[in-house]
Amino acid sequence: MASLESPVGRVANLQEKPSMFKPLRLARAISLASLGAAVFAASPAWAQKEAGTETRGKNRLIEEVVVMAQKRAEDAQDVPISLAAFSEQKLDAMGIDDPKDLAQFTPGMYYGQTVNFAVIYIRGVGSDAFLPDSDPSVATYIDGIYYPFANGQSQAFGAVERVEVLKGPQGTLFGRNSTGGAINIITKSPGVEPEVSVLASKESFDNTNLRLHGSLPVTDWLAASVSYTKAESDNYYKGTRGDGNGGSESFPKEESEGYRMKIRFSPTENMDLNLAYIKFDQYGVSSTAMPNVAPSVLAQTLGIEAQTREYYVDVDVPSYFSLDNDVYYGQFEWRTDWFDMKILASKQDIATDNVYDFDGSDTPFITFDAKGQFADVKTQEIQFLSNENGPEWIEWIVGAFHLEQESGFPLNRLSVLGLDLSDGALLGIPVPEGLINVVSGLTSGLGISVPDGVSLGLVSLLGTKSTAYFAQSTLHFTDDLYLTLGGRYQEETRGVIESSVGLVGLDGSNSSLLQFSRPVSDTNNFSPKVSVGYNFGDDILAYATYTQGYKSGTFNTVNVYDEPEYVRPETVTTKEIGLKSQFFDQGLTMNFAIFENEIEDLQVQFISLLSGGAVSLENAGGARIRGIDFDSQWVPMPDMNPGLVLALTGSYLDSEYTSYVNGSGYNEGDGFYNNRQGDFTGNRVTRTPKFSGSFGLNQVVEVSDLGELEFSTSVYYNQGFYYLAQNSPVSWEDEYYVVDAALGFLHYDTNIRVTAFGKNLSDDRYTYSQFHTDAGRSDYLAPPRTYGLRVNWEY
Repeated sequence: MASLESPVGRVANLQEKPSMFKPLRLARAISLASLGAAVFAASPAWAQKEAGTETRGKNRLIEEVVVMAQKRAEDAQDVPISLAAFSEQKLDAMGIDDPKDLAQFTPGMYYGQTVNFAVIYIRGVGSDAFLPDSDPSVATYIDGIYYPFANGQSQAFGAVERVEVLKGPQGTLFGRNSTGGAINIITKSPGVEPEVSVLASKESFDNTNLRLHGSLPVTDWLAASVSYTKAESDNYYKGTRGDGNGGSESFPKEESEGYRMKIRFSPTENMDLNLAYIKFDQYGVSSTAMPNVAPSVLAQTLGIEAQTREYYVDVDVPSYFSLDNDVYYGQFEWRTDWFDMKILASKQDIATDNVYDFDGSDTPFITFDAKGQFADVKTQEIQFLSNENGPEWIEWIVGAFHLEQESGFPLNRLSVLGLDLSDGALLGIPVPEGLINVVSGLTSGLGISVPDGVSLGLVSLLGTKSTAYFAQSTLHFTDDLYLTLGGRYQEETRGVIESSVGLVGLDGSNSSLLQFSRPVSDTNNFSPKVSVGYNFGDDILAYATYTQGYKSGTFNTVNVYDEPEYVRPETVTTKEIGLKSQFFDQGLTMNFAIFENEIEDLQVQFISLLSGGAVSLENAGGARIRGIDFDSQWVPMPDMNPGLVLALTGSYLDSEYTSYVNGSGYNEGDGFYNNRQGDFTGNRVTRTPKFSGSFGLNQVVEVSDLGELEFSTSVYYNQGFYYLAQNSPVSWEDEYYVVDAALGFLHYDTNIRVTAFGKNLSDDRYTYSQFHTDAGRSDYLAPPRTYGLRVNWEY
C-alpha cells in the first residue's frame, strides 16, 4: 500500500485554546421518582379531549418511530433487530440531551468517557480504547456516514430527527467495527416548509446551552438548513492544574461550539442531492484531570497521596483537551421504476490536542502531552435497493463501501520524572531492559545520555485502506413468514506509517533515538447473517437470528521500547431469539430478546509505562456473554388518563472470559506490571453489569385551552461491574442509581415549552471512567445533583 510508506500529508496543529471561545437503596430511589406522580394522581384534571384537539394533550412517548436499521425506512416494531429508537420529541420528553444519557434508557448499554473519547459497550461487547490506532466496537453513523473515531462523540446532540441504537453485530449492512452494535443518528434536513426551532437552557455550574435550527425552501427544487449549538459551563470538579511555569491555576470553562449546514437539490421528482458540512470545536479540562484515589506502591513511594472522590482534583500539569472537527459529506439518491440508488461520500478532518496527568496528582511524575493528534478519513458508499415497484415477495439491497484513513500522533511527548533505574530495578522490582536503556542509559548504542528528568517523543502514525461488498435479501414465503439472508465481504490493508522514539529538547525539537519497523497486514473476512421472522397477526413479531461481526486488526504504534505488535482481528458471533409485541390497541408495547455473544480474539486495552507500549492492545482468546433484555411501554388507563405512560427496561448479562491467558495486569501485592503473567479465564468481562434497568413515568395533563403540563421522572439502576479484565477489587464500580425528574408547561398559542428539571437527584457517586496505570487508579465522576431550566420554541 503506497500511502503507508509516505509521510502524512496533513497534521493539524491546534492552539492551546480555540478562538471561539452514595449509593441509595432501591426503595428510596423509587420513592423519589414517584413523588411527583402522586400529585398528578390526585388531580381531577383528566378530562376527555375536546373534538378537534387530537394533537393536544398527547403523550410524546406514544408514537411510531421510523428507523433505517436495514437501510430502508421501516416501523421500529416491524424490524427483526433488537433496537432502541428515539425521535426528537421523545428525546426531549425523556430529557436526553447528551449521548451518554442513552444508556439509561437502552437496556444493555454502557456509555462512558475517557479523555473525552466515547467508550461504548452494548450487551458486553465494546472497547475502552481511545487511541487512533484502535477502533470502537460500536459503530457510529451520522446521516448514513460512518464515523470511525470516538473522540468528540461524547458531545451533546444538536438538532436531530431521531437516534437509533442497534444491538448486536451489524456486520452485513453497517460493516467494519460494529461487533457490539451501531448508533445511527439522523439529523434534521431541509424540508418543504419553513421551520425554526430554538432551545436554550441554564443549569447548575453556570451551564448554558443554546441550540438553533432553521430550514427554508428557496424554490420547489432547492432548500437549505442551518443548525447551531453552543455550550459553556464551569467544571464541576474544583481544584487546580499546573500553569506550565511551575505554578498552578484554576480550571477554565468547558466550551463547545458547532454548526451544520445542509443544502438539498431536487432537480426532478426522482432525484435528490444533499450536501452538508459540520464544524465542531471543543475545549476544556474534561477528563484529562482525574484524581488518583488509590495510589500504587510506586506512586506512594514518590510521595503521591490518595485524593478524595468529592469532585476535587489537583494536578501539576496544564491538563486540557481540545477538538477541531470538520466533516464534509453528501448523498445522491435516484429513484427508478425498478430500484433506488444511493451514493454517499464524506471527508473527515479531526484534530485533537490533549495534555494528561498520567499519575493524577500534584506530584511531578508522568505526563502525556499529545498535541496534534489527527485523523484524516475519506469514505464512499454505493447502494442499490429494491423499492415498492418491485415484487412483493422479495426485498433486497446490494452495495459497496470504501474507506481510506491516516491517523496518529505526529509527536506524543512523554515526560517521566524521578525514576532511578541505574541498578536495573525500581523499588527492588526488575524492570525490562529496554525501558532502562531508554530512560537511564545509552539508547540504541547512540551514546546519548538521558537525564533524570526525561522527555520522550513518541511518534505513531497508522494508515488504513478498506473495501467491502455487501448484500441482503428478505424473502416473504407468506404474508407472515419470511427469511433474511445477508453477507459482507471485506478486504483491508492496514500498516504502520511511522513508529519511533526520540528525545525532545527544551526547544521542542525531537531527536530520533529508536526507529521501529513499519509492518503491514492484509486481511479479509466474510460476515454472514441469517434471520427468520414470523408475524402473529399485525402486532406480534417473533424472530431468530444468527449473525457475525468483524473488528479490524491493528498495530500497537505508541511504543516506548517495543516493536509495533500486531493485534488480531476480533470476531463476534451472535445467536438471538426475539419477540416484539403490542397489545390493547397498541397501548402496551413489550419487546424481549434472548441472546448469546461468542467473541474470538477479543481486543483489550491495557495501560502501563513498564509494559513497553504505554497504552496498548492485546488479544484475549475468547469471551462469552449470555443474556436477556427487554423494554416495555404502557398506557395503563387509556380512557381515564390517556396522558400517563409507564416505561420499564432491563438487562441481565452473564459474561466471562472463556480463554484469557498471558494477560496484562498489575501484581496484587506491589501493583507493578505483571509481564503478561495473568490468567483471567473465568473472570467477568469489563464494563458488563449483571443487571441494569430503568423505570420511567411520563404524565401529560391539559390545562383548559391554555396549554398542557408534562411531568416525567426516571430511575436507572446499575448493579456494578469491573473496569479491568483481572477483576481486581480496586477496579470494581459499585452499584448506583440515577434519579432524574422534570416538570414542563407547553403554551398552545405560542408553542413555547418551559421545563424545570433535575438530574442525578439522588446525588450518587458513580464514574464515567476509571483510569488504571502504574501510578494507581484515577476516577472521573459523573456530575453530582444538578438543576436547570430549559425553554423550547418551534415554528
